[in-house]
Order: sequence, then C-alpha cells, then structure tokens
Amino acid sequence: MSYTSRRERERKIHEAEIIAAAEKIFYQKGFNEVSMDEIAEIAEFTKKTLYQYFSNKKELYFAVACKGYQTLFERLQAVSQTEYNGFETSRLLVFAYYHFYLEFPHTFRLLKSCSLIGPIDEMSFYYQHFEHLKTMMIQLFIAIIEKGKNDTSIRQDVDSRMAAYSIVYFIVGFFYRLSEVGQAFKNDPTLNQEEFICFALELLSNTLAPNK
Repeated sequence: MSYTSRRERERKIHEAEIIAAAEKIFYQKGFNEVSMDEIAEIAEFTKKTLYQYFSNKKELYFAVACKGYQTLFERLQAVSQTEYNGFETSRLLVFAYYHFYLEFPHTFRLLKSCSLIGPIDEMSFYYQHFEHLKTMMIQLFIAIIEKGKNDTSIRQDVDSRMAAYSIVYFIVGFFYRLSEVGQAFKNDPTLNQEEFICFALELLSNTLAPNK
C-alpha cells in the first residue's frame, strides 16, 4: 500500500487550489492580461507561495491546460471502450469533442494559447504531461481506426496514423475557431450553429466510411 504523507496531501490540495484560481482568471482575461499577483490574491496565497509550486506563469498556464485536457482525454477514453464497431466509435469520439466544447468552451481558447505564449521549460512536469496527453489522444484514434479497418467498418485504404492526426487537428482547430467567433452565427439567421456543427462533424466522420 502506498503511503502519502500529510505534507504531500497538503501540497496537492494547495496546488489544486492555485490551479483553480488561475483557471478562473485565465478564462476571463487570457494569458497576457493576468499577473501572478492577481492569481495569488484569488487563491488567497502569497505570491511567494505560488512560486513554491510553479516556477512561472507559463508553467501555471500549462497546469490549467492540463486539467482541461485531462478531462477531455478521460471522456474520449470512456467512449473508446464502447462495443460499437470502429467507424461508429470514431464518430462518437468526434462528437465527444462537441459535447466537451458545449460544457467547457473556454478550454479550447486556453489550449490554443499554449502554442503562443513562448518557450517553456521542456522538463516541466506540466509541459511533459500536456504533450503526453496529446500523444495519447492520437494513439487512441489510431487504435479505433485500426479496429474499424479490422472489422471492415472503416475503409481499408486509409493510413491510420495520418487519419488520426488529421481528425484531431481538424476537430481541435474547428472548436478553437468556434470558441472565438461562435457568436458570429447570430449575424446569419439562416445558419443554425448546432446544425452547422453536427453537419461538419458528420462530414468529417464520413471520410472514414467505406466506399459503397
């Protein structure tokens, strides 16, 4: 049985409290407009205490991003364990992004900024975990596409690795964009946002379907 000391438990609690405070203000203002002083005030810690947990604001930003990405990955993982064929499972994975977007629209804006905030120490736990989650998502899609090829519900000529990367990149980019300009749909009364999203995701999913 593993043993966690009281100090370790307290550290995890404080770390989670700091991440929760940072998440709230990063969602409201973005990366550039937030200071460690503001985060410390919301978290009710001193700024010195924040630096005992996170080396800088970038690392804390990645910690917040990891929290969102971890939630997304866990949902995708749950979907991947259904007993549907490969094609239907891949379709459910695509739509799992949509359900996540509906619940956490700010997460996509935050994830997009991870590539824009400049260099971060690649030895940082949160940077490494962030990259690991990205890799795991790709591998999950590859496995489901391979499953579909084996049960013939997905076309045989598709390159599983290339298809997985393409799908994930298209979906994430699609919801990045929607998180920024989603309200623009109100300017076109003939276009319903939900119908448009479902149409686009069905269109993407059907690229894996066998030719009839």
